Amino acid sequence: MQEKIQDKKAAVLQATLELISEQGFHATPMSQIAQKANIGVGTIYRYFPSKEDLINSLYIQVKSRLAQFVFKNYSENMPVRRSFIILLRSIVDYFIENPKEFLFMEQYANSPMITVATRQEGLRMFEPASKLFIRAKEETLLKDLPMEMINTLAFGATKALVNLYLFSEVKPDSATLDKGVEAVWDTIRR
Repeated sequence: MQEKIQDKKAAVLQATLELISEQGFHATPMSQIAQKANIGVGTIYRYFPSKEDLINSLYIQVKSRLAQFVFKNYSENMPVRRSFIILLRSIVDYFIENPKEFLFMEQYANSPMITVATRQEGLRMFEPASKLFIRAKEETLLKDLPMEMINTLAFGATKALVNLYLFSEVKPDSATLDKGVEAVWDTIRR
């Protein structure tokens, strides 16, 4: 029975991801999600009390999968520069392989729909990256800028590489993406 519940929840989350990444939150009614998931609308509300709760659950799921992928080849014992390159390239690779998740995260990462608790859970999942930024700052490897600005520069440029790959007519090859990630590091390092 528990497996059947998990299958239905997974179907709802997947349908939501697909529909919202294609047409946005407001253009995606719960009835359409239910139809795509092949379940009744009432079933969705058994698992998710509201559409906002569904979005927050999907956000955590996407963030969790991203974190698992990004940190699989990461070790806190690696040199800072190498760690940054691995993490940033992993983010690029993950979103290139999962463009719907990228589109969803682009829409909702800074949305007021994402609750404070959900945002905090997302940050907790990326705590190793936060510790890396702190270590880099302590080793005076980063520009003398507020940490929030360093984060914005690094992740904004990384997302721009994903956008370039996903939406440009000429896709950068792997070597060019590597150079792009190196350029992101050069943007924030001293």
